[in-house]
Amino acid sequence: MMTQILNIFRRNLLKKLIALIAAFVMWVYVMADQDPKIDGSYTVPVTLSNAPYEFIPLCDQKNVKLETRAPRSYFAKYNANAFRVYANLENLGEGDHKITPQVVMPQGFELLSISPAGFDVKLDPMSEQQMPVELTTSGSVAQDSAIREMIKSVDVVTIVGAKSFVEQTAKVYGNVNLTGNTSSFDVQIPMRAVDDKDNVIQNVRVVPSVITVSVNIESGIKKKIVPVVPELTTADGWELSKISVDPAQIEISGAESVVNSIVTLKTIPFTVQTGQRYFKGTLKLIVPEGITIKSDEVTVSAEVIRKPVMRDQNSN
Repeated sequence: MMTQILNIFRRNLLKKLIALIAAFVMWVYVMADQDPKIDGSYTVPVTLSNAPYEFIPLCDQKNVKLETRAPRSYFAKYNANAFRVYANLENLGEGDHKITPQVVMPQGFELLSISPAGFDVKLDPMSEQQMPVELTTSGSVAQDSAIREMIKSVDVVTIVGAKSFVEQTAKVYGNVNLTGNTSSFDVQIPMRAVDDKDNVIQNVRVVPSVITVSVNIESGIKKKIVPVVPELTTADGWELSKISVDPAQIEISGAESVVNSIVTLKTIPFTVQTGQRYFKGTLKLIVPEGITIKSDEVTVSAEVIRKPVMRDQNSN
């Protein structure tokens, strides 16, 4: 049986080889004609790799465009997820670096160009800083209630991130929604790190990111009118006279226990510049927690005069 099979294979062997080669050539020709090479592009995200552990890489270039060439069928088979673009940051130090990205593609693709061909990556030292927690409120409690106090679970948080972003942080705060509450409650609020224009800084992490605030609400609101005391000072050798404030008195409202403890409202301390003969300006009031007023600004005016010089009566 085996001998018969071998005899069939050997019979007209040359003709069979020629036919096989012709079939292969025809297959190559057909495939080249039916699946020609064409050009196409992919937009691929940039991966920052091998950054030294003590640095945080910062890069504005999020994606690059790859111009490629491959058989037409490959573009139907592969999408952008099959490509990788790496920025290798190994052994780089602090500062700005021009990086030429590395591209990994499926077999059969030819890379024609990459745009951009290079981009900047900054290695910024990791930094952390402790900052006090500030609270803001939105809405208001029920009309017959008032806030007695708000107690934070922590007074200080830590911000962690690239040094340049940590240094931009002006404050860390959380907002407490008071709308419609008639009794004391606890609430968890997220912490936000913002710059001096109140823009949230996305590139830093706040630890802890959420804190608990206990809001003590007291039923019954009391109102009282208290005088405003401007906190003005001036340089040595000068003094202030005819100090006036508008309005001179302000109505405060809040829980009775809080209102009863308030005797005056003071302005934020302010120093009048030397040589200024007359001062008039708007100053903020220091408003105790739990107290509500219509406006936290007053107008303060004063005359600035030289102190009299004490002369020795015995001198000639």
